[in-house]
Amino acid sequence: MQELAAITGKLVETGVKYGAIPSLYRPRYDRVMDADLNTSAEEVVFVVMLPNGPHIYPQRFMVWHQVVNEIVDDVAYAITYCPTTGTLMAYNASMGGLNLIFDVEGRLYDGNSVLIDRNSGSLWLQETGMAFDGPLMGRGMPTLPVFWTNWGAARSVYPNAPVMSKPAGTRPYGRDPYGNYLRKGNYYDNDRLIYPVQRMDKRFPRKARMLCLEYEGYLLSIDVAYVKKKGAVNFFAGPHALLATHDPKLNVVRVFNRQIWAEPFLFISRYGKLMDLKTRSIWDPATGAAIEGNMKGASMPEYFGGYSMWFAWYSINPETLTVPGPGVVPESLLSPDAPGSDSHAAPAPGASPISPTPAGQ
Repeated sequence: MQELAAITGKLVETGVKYGAIPSLYRPRYDRVMDADLNTSAEEVVFVVMLPNGPHIYPQRFMVWHQVVNEIVDDVAYAITYCPTTGTLMAYNASMGGLNLIFDVEGRLYDGNSVLIDRNSGSLWLQETGMAFDGPLMGRGMPTLPVFWTNWGAARSVYPNAPVMSKPAGTRPYGRDPYGNYLRKGNYYDNDRLIYPVQRMDKRFPRKARMLCLEYEGYLLSIDVAYVKKKGAVNFFAGPHALLATHDPKLNVVRVFNRQIWAEPFLFISRYGKLMDLKTRSIWDPATGAAIEGNMKGASMPEYFGGYSMWFAWYSINPETLTVPGPGVVPESLLSPDAPGSDSHAAPAPGASPISPTPAGQ
């Protein structure tokens, strides 16, 4: 609690006053076919898995509001985005029967937005969902699955999802005050920081987009671009065998537990699918389920997180494990002769003829 209380004294004034960035409450939604009329395929959108199904939030609207307060079945949810740290998180904002409603407070901590709930006046870190000041200090909110992708992928995978409408008002929603994720040479991809942070680390570019999550007490930060390039990355978080893989349909990185039997399975990526080196069965990277071969019907549990630029996640979580990092299984083991595999075994019945060549080669 002392560490949380110390945050208040380290907040940075930005000149933005409370209320200057208005949060949204239960916004209007469009159908995908209607939103498609004025949304390009490459445009950045956020998919949030609410209890009543996936909802899509265009980044060009979120950058001007940062918080969407939603109610589903009398339960509050907060969809939050901080443009200065590239942090996307969604929370269950119902606490003890109280539905919290959030606004942007105006100050920052380590470059990350500070939120304030209207109910108690408590202050919260947007990146962690933890209250650090006020009556609710020390309370945290459960997270919801979120995906950072583009409109073309989102509309294809979720053709019936509600899409947040353009909010009422006169804000220039076609212009991003920080830059443009589709172009180079602006705030979103350079090394310039507008506000100070507590600590820095040079293992990744400052603005590298990371998929960030907690698994069994371990904090993880996964380089999205690295996994998309490799297709599949086998790694360990302590004793836990995990897999980060690119789902090409939604164009996102997903994380699965690859402990299928007594020993972990190893996976390689080929032609948009996964193949395990134990049975050479084919798995769907979108679901973690085996779709061909001896393992057909088996599945791996998926784990979800949020997104943040590397500098912001590291500054608040310096103990984080990383991918790539020491826990990644070497590519030299991703071969037919990997431990537990039989280099002379015939392909599993029904399996596709995918060559078990190391990923990335």
